[in-house]
Amino acid sequence: MFENEVAICIKTADGTVVSFFVPADYVKSFSGPDDKAIPVEVVDRNADFGVVTLPRRTFEGSNVATVPARALRFA
Repeated sequence: MFENEVAICIKTADGTVVSFFVPADYVKSFSGPDDKAIPVEVVDRNADFGVVTLPRRTFEGSNVATVPARALRFA
């Protein structure tokens, strides 16, 4: 990890946690210090899940993850 990077951990829809580093300016704050998000590309979604392309490859090997729909926030 470099000085200008932060560690990101995401819980996927199946409960697995994936992690990776991104530049600190990728992280956006919303209503409070614990309400943060990173930009992703939504590839597919339904009422329960969203398939997203992450900004970096995870340490677990992929840059695609299936996340709960409630984890998605649209600007």
